[in-house]
Amino acid sequence: MGLFFYMTIVVGLSLMYYAYVKKLDNDVKKQELQLEEKKIELEMKKLDKDRNDSL
Repeated sequence: MGLFFYMTIVVGLSLMYYAYVKKLDNDVKKQELQLEEKKIELEMKKLDKDRNDSL
């Protein structure tokens, strides 16, 4: 019973660690997408301003 108990604990901790790493990875990807979205919005504003200035 002791070996089974410790193996269960190790597997449980491993799954928790895997979930934590995936969550961090997903958070980083989400922040990168938000940054890319802001860059696109800024570029659109620059183009809009250039177009209005040329008129």
